[in-house]
Amino acid sequence: MLALGLLSSCTQNLFTTKKALPAPSTLDVGPGYQYHLRKDDKVSLSVWDHEELSVGSIYGHYSVNEIEGKWLLVDATGGLNVPKVGSYHVEGLTVPEAEEMLEKVLSKWIVNPQLTLKVLNMEATVLGEVGIPGKQRFEKERNTLVEVLGKAGDFGAYADKRHVKVLRQDATGTKTTEVDLTQLSSFERNNLVIVPGDVVYVPAKNGKQFDRKAPSVLGIASIVSTILILTRFFL
Repeated sequence: MLALGLLSSCTQNLFTTKKALPAPSTLDVGPGYQYHLRKDDKVSLSVWDHEELSVGSIYGHYSVNEIEGKWLLVDATGGLNVPKVGSYHVEGLTVPEAEEMLEKVLSKWIVNPQLTLKVLNMEATVLGEVGIPGKQRFEKERNTLVEVLGKAGDFGAYADKRHVKVLRQDATGTKTTEVDLTQLSSFERNNLVIVPGDVVYVPAKNGKQFDRKAPSVLGIASIVSTILILTRFFL
């Protein structure tokens, strides 16, 4: 029975594979990384001194956010429907590029327009042995792996820091790498920039389930041992 308890105590982690994963450098986005607008992005549009053209304006008197529904959606064609102006294709553009394009459009009616776009749904998913797993909203362009893990409440007691996985989907499929965060010598090389849509997974050490089940297993073993001793005594 003790053997069965030990055999059943293996930790069931996610995203396991027997294949060697590519080096973290395969997910390196480089120093010039900027987010590119995608279909289904939610963005706020702020035009200084023109509330009639703004949606979720950061220049308004009251703060607004995605939950309040003050946003525009990049539609299935990649277009953004600007109030009173029309739809313009923004998919694939960086935020500064989209702002510059829309400012040129608005300059036909407004002298020196000042426009700000903000993407409201830039987020990654953090799972596994961390303090606060779940979706994590990004407020800036570059967010490193260590920053993301820090915002997720740091590592749990059973976290396997040597095999932290980062999964990223693109047009070619899903790319996965494994990062060892225990070595200071590889910190700069392995402190990846996490981009919106990434999944960061911190697996558990193999001993986690055994530690949890050990009291029960030992208790059962003790009962079995007592029964065997009493049986031998009375027989």
